[in-house]
Amino acid sequence: MSSTTARRGVFTALPSYVAAVAELPVSAELTDAIRGAVVVMPGSRNWWQGLLEAREAGAAAVVVADPDVLPREVLGSGEWPGGIPVIIERPRLRPDVVADAVRARNGSPAAVVTVECTAAPSGLGAVVCDGLGWARSLSPGPLTLRAGSAVGRARMVLLDAPAPGGALPVSLLATESGLHPGGLLQLLALGEVRSEVTVDQAALLTRVETSRADGTLRAPARYESSARLACGAHSRRARPANRSRTWMACSET
Repeated sequence: MSSTTARRGVFTALPSYVAAVAELPVSAELTDAIRGAVVVMPGSRNWWQGLLEAREAGAAAVVVADPDVLPREVLGSGEWPGGIPVIIERPRLRPDVVADAVRARNGSPAAVVTVECTAAPSGLGAVVCDGLGWARSLSPGPLTLRAGSAVGRARMVLLDAPAPGGALPVSLLATESGLHPGGLLQLLALGEVRSEVTVDQAALLTRVETSRADGTLRAPARYESSARLACGAHSRRARPANRSRTWMACSET
């Protein structure tokens, strides 16, 4: 970025994003005005309505931080709002970490994928979405729901993905628990190559291990915060857009 390029204003009160903007002094600065700014909103409650309000107030782009699943009735027509770029921050499904996991497999297909998610009831939906995103990232094609059940605080779904020679089975188990307020996600992709992913937000832990015939590889730690990654995405992607675009700042899936 040249020294003459204006910094993009970021409208936010979220502490993680205030810190992220402070780490990007060349490209971003905090602002009190929504018009022309990148508006960061928490993904809790009805973030969809907040997105629409930011668009009407003249925001240049919107970042939705760790969005929860919205009730179907909230979406109304179901159409994505046009006229504003949207960056979805998914801290348990970072694109750089996903790329590490996919690259380490070196094209070796999985034979089965299992995902386990644990979180407080209010945040379980977001963790499940990220768990499905991980499963989709390590599968050869889109996932199709085959069966599901819920008993007490646990839910289980069975899915599959098209694969050469047959379907790839995928299972996801989600459990409500107050022991992991930020969410715990664990994935196993088994085959000739074994991938093990653990994301524990409360412990600030993200670990990707890949076991192959030549040994076990652990992906390097990522020190850039998820919020800073999303703030950087607005500079790389949202700024030149003039139509509706959605970028998964912490997932390309």
